[in-house]
Amino acid sequence: MSSSRSTFSAYLVGLASWFAPLGVQMVLFPWLVAVVLRMDAFSVGIAQAALMAPGLLFLPLGGLVADRGNPRRLLALYHILYAIPPLALAWMIWQTELSYPLLIVYGVTMGAISAFAIPTRDALLPSIVQRAELPSAVAYVTAMQFVGQLLGIACGAQADRFGAPPLLLLNSIVLLLGCVALFWIADQPRDSNARKGSFWRGVTEGVSEAARSEQIWPVLLLNFGIGVFYVGPFMAVIPLAVRDAYAGSSAELAYTSFAFWAGTIIASVGMASVARRLDLRGRVIVIAVGAGTLVLTGLSTLPPFPVFVALNFLWGIGAGVTLTQARTIVQIMAPPSHRARLMSLFQLGMGGGGPIGSLIAGTVCAVWGLRLAMLLPALAMMSLVLFLLARSQIWTMRTKERVAEGI
Repeated sequence: MSSSRSTFSAYLVGLASWFAPLGVQMVLFPWLVAVVLRMDAFSVGIAQAALMAPGLLFLPLGGLVADRGNPRRLLALYHILYAIPPLALAWMIWQTELSYPLLIVYGVTMGAISAFAIPTRDALLPSIVQRAELPSAVAYVTAMQFVGQLLGIACGAQADRFGAPPLLLLNSIVLLLGCVALFWIADQPRDSNARKGSFWRGVTEGVSEAARSEQIWPVLLLNFGIGVFYVGPFMAVIPLAVRDAYAGSSAELAYTSFAFWAGTIIASVGMASVARRLDLRGRVIVIAVGAGTLVLTGLSTLPPFPVFVALNFLWGIGAGVTLTQARTIVQIMAPPSHRARLMSLFQLGMGGGGPIGSLIAGTVCAVWGLRLAMLLPALAMMSLVLFLLARSQIWTMRTKERVAEGI
């Protein structure tokens, strides 16, 4: 079912209202842990894992709920729920002293709600754009996601100046305003077959569907590798590098994040302009991920800070290419009855692999230092890329919208 331009615009506004607060959190949360509380490398890894670990438990359930429910109404509910923990944390900071256990509880709660919202939003997109426009829509959605994050990061950079409570309050206000945009989107008909069966049957059906697809399973496996070997070091090691190697604070952390997400946005917009002409999407992904290993190797040398920021920008370009094309492959090839579950598995790669990577990277950093905590993941990712080139069709597979018309 197609929709008007205004409906897609409303979708993008709702998307930005979610990811702008997430951008604030990306700076604010590690700043509170690493700079305000001065926790060690292992504790920073634990905290970042607490923020991402709920994806391991709740992303598959979130995908199943979205396939069986009303994505628009569910998404509005998740906006409201996501606005509550920042309000609670702001109030507790005002009332008492900030503590590490409090941040762990906050991280777990926010991660759990996000795990339900992400596949729900992905499931809603194909129902409001024409099928032929889906590749471009995915690229624009990815770009808007990171535009929202960049705006949030810019706000998060003011943490030293304003403190955490005002920023947390701003997050809640923006999230609640995002609910208004969702009322511009009409409810879409749902597949009645998606409501049949138990929870475990519903989840295993999604996994089986992914395993049967020669195009989806290598993308999902590579996405899990990105979560472990890229997201983990990015979340746990980069903040420590900014603090320990460059004596930075929230501003320097924001510069690094801004550079990464700016690269991601530029790449996503660029992909939108050529999305419908691409068919060797797997090959594009492999090249982008392979280039990322070189960037991470460069970061492990701890170069001068301007070079460090520039390398994060290049890393972000690779991330933008990878995310848009990988998400497009899954969106195109997934049957409508299983789309949210397959998208939840896609997100599980980062939501589940991220905390694993954070724990590993934080531990390696605590034992062997910053350099190896970035170099070893780069080598591991290159090994995974070589494995997929040898055992899958990711280099030669062709994915275009017309391929999926019969699904």
